[in-house]
Amino acid sequence: MAHALIPLAGCAAGLGVVFNGFLGAIAYAPDMEDTLFSYSMLGFALIESFMVVTIGIIGLIYSY
Repeated sequence: MAHALIPLAGCAAGLGVVFNGFLGAIAYAPDMEDTLFSYSMLGFALIESFMVVTIGIIGLIYSY
């Protein structure tokens, strides 16, 4: 079952990339903090939804 959890590691890496980009953008343009925060939360939500779908598919595969 461990090989089915590899996409979850990709989701964790994606979250790191999103928030790394957010912090770098805040350091570059602190006056756009609200806009950048909205964009980073959108990226977080998309990655988390992919993670939930992945967990659901893993559950379906291993339930049979």
